Amino acid sequence: MEYHLGQLVACIDDQFKFTAECPAGMMMPKKGTVYRIRTLDFFRARGNSTARPFLRLQEIVNPPFASIVGPYEPVFEASAFLPLDPRRLEVFRSQFSPVDQVPA
Repeated sequence: MEYHLGQLVACIDDQFKFTAECPAGMMMPKKGTVYRIRTLDFFRARGNSTARPFLRLQEIVNPPFASIVGPYEPVFEASAFLPLDPRRLEVFRSQFSPVDQVPA
């Protein structure tokens, strides 16, 4: 899947693997919630030559925590989020748009 800054994504899996390494009280995405991508980073796991995408979300800002690379704000695996198609979202937005005229 392709991801880009500012894109809306829906959380489809909130069982993140790295949370044991993060401090208690860290804000986490919730399954079924829509977020906007704030940053997009690519990292390689040990022993893997392919870089995978990780996200930070506009609605979730955590303070940096100590890591092997220094203070670092946590990222979330992009595979836990489904990109939303803005054209398909217009169907829902039109349902909540203000009405210019009241039907007679």
